[in-house]
Parts: sequence; C-alpha cells; structure tokens
Amino acid sequence: MNKELEDDFIEALMVSLQDERVIKKIKEIVEAGSFSQMGVPKEQLREKEKEIAKLQQEIESKKEEISECQIMIHQLNEKMESYFNELQKRRADYREAEELYEAVQQLSETTKNSLKGIFKGGSVQEFIVCGVQYENISSLWDFIKNEIMEGREQERGILCALFQYFFQEYSKTYDTPLYKLQEVKMNEVFREDLYIRALNSRISGNITDILLPGYMSINGKTIKRSVVRI
Repeated sequence: MNKELEDDFIEALMVSLQDERVIKKIKEIVEAGSFSQMGVPKEQLREKEKEIAKLQQEIESKKEEISECQIMIHQLNEKMESYFNELQKRRADYREAEELYEAVQQLSETTKNSLKGIFKGGSVQEFIVCGVQYENISSLWDFIKNEIMEGREQERGILCALFQYFFQEYSKTYDTPLYKLQEVKMNEVFREDLYIRALNSRISGNITDILLPGYMSINGKTIKRSVVRI
C-alpha cells in the first residue's frame, strides 16, 4: 500500500516539475537564497575595506611623523655639532688661559706683585675675568712697556703672550672689534710718530726687533705705539 502511495507521489512530483510555473518559482527561490548567502561576505568585505582605508590613513600619518622626526633629528645633530665645536674651542681657549696662569706663577716675585693690581684673585677663572677687561689690558700694556724701557726684558716673552691673549679675547666680545694690533714690519723705516724707540736703539734706521706690539682703534687712530728696536 505504502509502496503504491510513494510511487503515485513521485509520479505527481515529476509531473509538477514539468510545469513552467513551478520551474520559475524554484529558480526564484534558489536565486533569492544565493543572494542572501552572498550578502554576508559582501558586508564583511565592505567593513574590511573601511578598516584597510583607516589603517592606510594611519600609516600615512605615521610616515609624516617619521619625516618630521627625521628633520628634527637632523637639526638637532647640526646644533650638537655646532655646540661640540664651540665647546672644543672654549676648551682650547681655557687650556691656553691655564697655561698662561701657570706661567704667571713662575714670574719673579717683583713682577707678580706689580701685576696684583691687574690680576686679582687666586684662580684661573678670576685670572680670566680680570684679564679680559679693557682697563686691565691697557694697564698690562703700560707695565710691559715700562719694563722694556727700563731694560728689564727677561720676562718679556710671558708678559707679551699674556697681553696678546687677553687682547684677542677682549676683541671676541664684540661682533666688530673696537681695536686691532698695530701692523709693524721688520726692516721698516722707524717713524717717531708711529713707534716707540726701545732702550739700546739707534737714533734712526730700520726696525730690527718688535718688542711689544701696539694697538689702534678700528678707525685707524693709534692708541698705543709699538715698542721697537732699531
């Protein structure tokens, strides 16, 4: 009995499947199912695309930050190099000041006592602070000139090095130096209006030795005439 019913059902179903309306309906159902299944991955794809676009924006932003950081690093490296060079220069200047300070300690007691009015204090720092003051540079020049004119030249080398060092350091404190050393050439004809004739010199003739360089203002006015021997 059941077998006959099944056969009848199958036969009726086969007939129905021949009907164009049934076939059309089945196609609609199949297509609708396919679209509904495809809808899920398409939505997910759109979300992923949004995430990718956001990440790309973040990457571009980070690239800009990296570029800015690289520029800053380059600028900082340039500043560090400049500071390092300045530091090295200052160290060299300070070493020279230290060497001169030590040399001054080796001068005779008479000379050191005479310089006490110019160089006050007992440290290299105080030595530098006093030395770069114009009044002290001028006084030091006068002292050296007097020593030379009285025939005391044994310590002239140290004293002249002291004067020239602080004269140069004083000039560095201005963008445009106020003074410059007087130019004197060996074998140049001696002129009374430009130079001072040292002890044991001839009355006239050519310069044979420059004992103490003088200096002049930047506009050419002679402040201290060089002490020379002829």
